[in-house]
This record gives sequence, structure tokens and C-alpha cells, in this order.
Amino acid sequence: MLSFEITARDGAARRGVLRTVHGEMETPGFFAVATRAALKGLDPRAARAAGVQALICNGYHLAVQPGPDAVAAAGGLHRFMGWDGVLATDSGGFQVFSLRHGQVADELKGRRRLPASPQGQADDDPMEAVRVDEDGADFRSYLDGSRHRFTPENNMALQRALGADVLFCLDECTPFHVTAGYTRDATERNARWARRCLDAYHELGMAERQSLYGIVHGGVYPDLRRWSATEIAAMGFPGFGIGDCLGETKSDWYGVVDLVCPLLPDERPRHLLGVGEPDDLVEGALRGIDSFDCAMPTRIARHGQALRLGRRRYRLDLLGSACRGEDAPIEAGCPCSACTRFGRAYLHHLLKAREMLGISLVAEHNLAFTARLLARVRDAISAGRLAELRAEVVAEAA
Repeated sequence: MLSFEITARDGAARRGVLRTVHGEMETPGFFAVATRAALKGLDPRAARAAGVQALICNGYHLAVQPGPDAVAAAGGLHRFMGWDGVLATDSGGFQVFSLRHGQVADELKGRRRLPASPQGQADDDPMEAVRVDEDGADFRSYLDGSRHRFTPENNMALQRALGADVLFCLDECTPFHVTAGYTRDATERNARWARRCLDAYHELGMAERQSLYGIVHGGVYPDLRRWSATEIAAMGFPGFGIGDCLGETKSDWYGVVDLVCPLLPDERPRHLLGVGEPDDLVEGALRGIDSFDCAMPTRIARHGQALRLGRRRYRLDLLGSACRGEDAPIEAGCPCSACTRFGRAYLHHLLKAREMLGISLVAEHNLAFTARLLARVRDAISAGRLAELRAEVVAEAA
């Protein structure tokens, strides 16, 4: 069972605590992405030491491998992956539908395609990678091309077996390039699927230990966003996600969040899906977002990019020649292992040599940076000074 307490406000911004049966997360907070029940390059203990409060795993990937039965037999995801804190699972819907829309883009640009199905028939068509109907969606395994099916009901059963604290409804996340008509159809179907997810959630007796978030859709269309937010809010979910296409620019998603947050119940937590750049965390908090998730901190670590203020796009390129002879830490005062024990020159060497230790250290730093920034956000809300912090963070992005 999830509870949410708001402890301070600064305009639309809220500071609070999200409590679950496996622990709590201070908000605004961050779910670090552990797609296949593992953070990329980082042990859960190191993540906890870096300030990570919560993780989010991917239902699609875990359904394909190792499968929900294996996770359930191990005692659920917390025990399976050795994580004793707040844990979320998304439905996997984004990955299912990105197979279709992403494949179309890949086809147009001459990029890779999914492996051929064992039959080598219509499944090779990128538009056939996912087949959606009112009941659910058929999709192919990225491992062997075998076909699987998600419905709202079996997706809830999947997430019940995985055992996370926070769950998200099965949905189709529409991309920017589809038509307004397509977005409308998907938004209306997503609302019907949300109702079915909620019904299955209660029928399966999940509410005692798990909390289901409904997701607001509608792409960049204000009328669809208002309709979706109103419909989803009326269903009475324990929490709410804001998902779907948020636009091409940051100002686009600022507008979406500005529109949606006031339409959601004030006392329930609000999660912004797939957003995590440093300035985005501050901007989202200003607009009333309570939690975020994003793979960016660990993803850019694999490319030698370390997060820090005062750098263009908040990134220090440790693979760059300038770091080769620098003995300074990534960021003075950062308590992570990378900054307290090693200089940039050593990290540059590890990354150039493709040593796994380099990726692990930079991933730890990036997650520690994100945790410390959000701690500053929370303190700024309590002090009524979040706008001042925003000005500082945005000024250092140039």
C-alpha cells in the first residue's frame, strides 16, 4: 500500500514523502532505470550509497527474459535483484509500441531492422512488428522473434508476479510523427485499457502491497490531454503518470505538464515518465511533478559523459583529450567513489581502455549528481526558493 504526504509547498511545487511496504522516497525524487532488473554497470549497494532511493524495471524485457515465473519463484523482484528500497515496474507498453513506430523510422532511414521471425513471413514488415486491437497488442520477442501478447489483464498479472511497489498501466505511447486522429484513437483506447487494468488490479488483490498509477495521454494536443487527464483522474488511481509524446522541444513538455497537473488530484503523487535531464528535474518540480525516471545518467556514463553543473548540457566529456592530464575529480565535493578516490586522468584512461570499472564509476557519479540535485530541489521548496535554484541551474547549462 502506498501513501503520499506533502510536507512543503512553493507555488505549484511540492515536497513530500512517498511510502511503500519496502521503504520510502523523498519527493521530488528519481527512479533510476534498471531495465532488466539491473542498473547498467552498478551494484545496488553502490547505488544506495550514491543516494539512489528508487529503481524502475521494465515489464516487457522481464516478460521475455527471465519470465515472471522465475522472478516470482525467487520471491519477487526485490529479492531477485537484491534491492531493498522502493521499486517500480512499467508495463512494457513503450517498448512494445516502439517496435512498431521505431521500426518505421528505421526503415525510412535505412537503419537496422528486427531479426526475421522464424517463419520469415509478415512479421518481417516493421508495421507488423506490433499488432494492436481493442483487446491488446501482439509483439515479437527481441531475442528469438517469437510472438507474445499483452492485454491489460495479463499485464497486471505479470506485474503482480514481479512484485514491485509502484506499477503503471498498459498503454500505447504514441510518437510525435503520427496524426492527430491516430493520437485520439490511441488516447481513447488507453483510457479503456486503464479501466481494465484497474479492474484487474483489484480483482487480483494487488492493492494491499502494490500501487497502480494511471497514465495521462494525448500527445501535444491540449484537448486530448484535458480529456485524458479528466478521465484518468476520475478512475481514482493511487497515483498518476504523465506519458505519451510530450513534444519536440522542452517548451512543448512544459506546456503539457502545466496543463495536466492542475487536473489531477492534489493529494496523489504525479510521475513524469522518461524525463531526467538536470534542468528538466527542476522545471518539472516547479510545475508540481513528484517523481521522474530516465535512463540518461547510466546511458551517458557508457559513453564517457559525466554530469556536472557549469558544463554545456551539464556534461563533462571524460574521453576528451583535455581530461587526459587532469588530476582533479569530476566535481569537487561530490561524495561518490569516482570523485573521492580518482582523478579525471585515471577515469579517462579506464574509459579509453574500455575497462568496465570506468563505466561503473561514472554511472555512480551521475546517479549521485542526480540525487544531490534533487536534494537541493527539495530544500529549495522548503525554503520557498525553487525559482532561484532554477535560475542557477539553467544559467549553467550554456
